[in-house]
Amino acid sequence: MLLLLVSPAAAVLAPEFYAKARKEAPYHVQVRILSVNGPLKTPGECAITSEVVRIFRDVSGRLKQATRLAFTISCRKPADELNVGGALWQDYDSLLSAEFLEVFLTKTNGGYAVVMWQSQIIEKPTNQPAMN
Repeated sequence: MLLLLVSPAAAVLAPEFYAKARKEAPYHVQVRILSVNGPLKTPGECAITSEVVRIFRDVSGRLKQATRLAFTISCRKPADELNVGGALWQDYDSLLSAEFLEVFLTKTNGGYAVVMWQSQIIEKPTNQPAMN
């Protein structure tokens, strides 16, 4: 019976898990969003095509200004029912209208992946990270 009282917000991991993921992410960048391709049905994964505008961390040393990056972000609409778990969801409509993101990434076989949902819509690129 107690499990029925747990809300999706209560299912989020403790803040230190997300902080550790940000600290250990190989890439920390701000990007200009070039395109957002939403899933057929939300909640789901929005495919983002972007270009680098700020580099705060790059373990490979290969990223440059305007490097194109593709990755997905978990996105949802306000009315979507969500499963209990640690996912941090971006609002789908906000993502569609956003121009910039700050994101923590890791390299995968097919490109890049967001580390533990650590991304944030930002108004414009900043000299200092918006997320630490």
